[in-house]
Amino acid sequence: MIRLATKDDIPQIVWCNRTAKNDSELVGYGLPSCRRVFANEDKLKSNWHGNHVEGELVYVFEEDGRILAYTQVRVDPDAVELDNIDVAGEHQKKGIGKAMVDFVESLARNLGKHYVTLGTSRNTKTGKPWKSYNFWLKLGYAVDGETQTEVGDENGFTEIRFRKRVLT
Repeated sequence: MIRLATKDDIPQIVWCNRTAKNDSELVGYGLPSCRRVFANEDKLKSNWHGNHVEGELVYVFEEDGRILAYTQVRVDPDAVELDNIDVAGEHQKKGIGKAMVDFVESLARNLGKHYVTLGTSRNTKTGKPWKSYNFWLKLGYAVDGETQTEVGDENGFTEIRFRKRVLT
């Protein structure tokens, strides 16, 4: 079941974040856990406002009372931005990530939004994209550009933007 997250879900959300990826594989692709809000219970609690964290809605994938994944989404004027999906390490490659994406696409259609947008990263040193790159292509997302952000510049990555039309 996918539902809006609550503050009570924070410990399990942090567990999902911490087991979905490790700091060594994030070098050149993202922020280390010490800088990620969703990797720290205290940071997440202090940034939690209703069902929002930093202006984004948080949804969880729950099975048998256990949260196995979460996603952050932001509703923009013509799109829903899928900011992040983390599936707990031991539950990856079981279709949970795809179920979360299907949910976000359905949410976008129900809100009358034409697109789902998102970003992944590319290591500027090696030129290799983050492991989710092919996942997005497989789900019908198209590359919509690549940008360098201040955070990316500081941490050795560029952002690859994706877009998929979900409402015609």
